[in-house]
Amino acid sequence: MTKEEIQNYQFRICYEDTDAGGVVYHAKYLGIAERARTECIRQLGGTVAELYKEYGQILVVRQMEIQYRKPLFLDDIANVKTSLITALGASCWLSQVFSRDGEIVTEIKLQLVCLKKSDYTPSPFPSHWQKIFDALTEGNS
Repeated sequence: MTKEEIQNYQFRICYEDTDAGGVVYHAKYLGIAERARTECIRQLGGTVAELYKEYGQILVVRQMEIQYRKPLFLDDIANVKTSLITALGASCWLSQVFSRDGEIVTEIKLQLVCLKKSDYTPSPFPSHWQKIFDALTEGNS
C-alpha cells in the first residue's frame, strides 16, 4: 500500500450515523475518526492490542479540538486523512481531516497519550512506533 492509501480511510455514511434529517450526528465523527486512526496505525504495523498485551500500555485521548465546517449526509462517501503533527516520548498530536469530493468538511486535532495500564502514568511509546510516526508525518513519502 502507498502512504496515501494508508493515511486515507474511506467510508459511506449509514443511517445509524445520522439524525432524523439525514445529517451526521456530531458525536459520530469521533467514532469514525477512531476507526480511521486505528486502521492507519494497523497498516503501519502497530496495534492498540499489541500495546496492551506486549507492553502493558494503553492509549487515551487527552485533548481534542473539532471544527465542523459543513455537514455530511446519509449515503455520502467521505474520507478521513490521518497525519502526525508531532510526537514526543509518551504523547503525540494527530490531525484527522474529513473530506467529501475533495472538500474539507471537518477537522480534528487530538493528543494521544501512552499510559502504563498498571497505574495510568505516562509511558513512552515502544521504539518501533517511531516508524509509524515517521510514516504519518506530512511531507514524508
